[in-house]
Amino acid sequence: MLLSHVDHLAFEVLRATDPAASAFFRTLTEAGDSKWTLVPTGVIGSCLVLAGLWLVKARRAAAVARWTGSALLFVFASIALSGIIVNIIKVIIGRARPKLLDQIGFQGFDPMILDANFHSFPSGHTNTAVAFALAVSFLIPGWRAPLLALAGAIGFSRVAVNAHFMTDVIGGAALAYPTTYWLRARFAAQGWVFARSGAVGFQPQWPGRLLARLAERSLRRPLDALGAPDGRQLRRA
Repeated sequence: MLLSHVDHLAFEVLRATDPAASAFFRTLTEAGDSKWTLVPTGVIGSCLVLAGLWLVKARRAAAVARWTGSALLFVFASIALSGIIVNIIKVIIGRARPKLLDQIGFQGFDPMILDANFHSFPSGHTNTAVAFALAVSFLIPGWRAPLLALAGAIGFSRVAVNAHFMTDVIGGAALAYPTTYWLRARFAAQGWVFARSGAVGFQPQWPGRLLARLAERSLRRPLDALGAPDGRQLRRA
C-alpha cells in the first residue's frame, strides 16, 4: 500500500513536467541502455586482455593491458549478471508499465508473460546505470559520487518518460548492489583485478591503483574549477 502511494505521488508530480524537461529526460534515459556499456567494455576489454597476453612484448605494458582489459570485463560482467537477473524477475512478476495505467491501475500484474508491456518491475535501465557506477567506482573510488549521481538521474528519467514507476526504479537500483559486490568478491578470490585489503575490504591490484589515481586527478581538476569536493572527499562519500 505504501509503495503504491509512492508510485501514485511520483506519477502525479511528473505528469505536470515541463515539455522542455521531458525532452531532456528522453535524451538522458537513453544512457541507461545497456548497449552503451556492455558493447564497449566487452569488446575493448577482450582486445586488451588478448593484446597483453600475445601482442605486447614489454612486461609492464603487457601487465597494464591485461589489468585494464580484465577491469573492463569486470564492468561488463557486473552489468550483464545484474541485467540477466532483472530480466528473469521482470517475466516472473509481470508488472504492467505506466502507459497501461488507465486500463489496469497501479496494481496491474500478469506473471510469466513475455509481453514487454508487462515488464515494468524492476527497471533495467536503472539497474544498468547503478551496476556500471558501482563497478567503475570499485576501480576508481574517487569517481563514485558523480557516477552514482548520474545513475540516480538516469533512474529518475525512467519515471519522467513514463517508462517505469518509482518502485521499479528503486528495485532496479537495489538489485545492482548485491550482484556487483558479489562479483567483486569472486574476482578477488580468483586473483583477478582486485586483492583483499584488510578483513573485508578490497582494492584494485597493481597497476589498477596507479591508474585509479591518474583517473581521479583527471576528474579533480574540472571539479575544483566548479568548486566541487576534491577526489579525497569523493572517496569518503
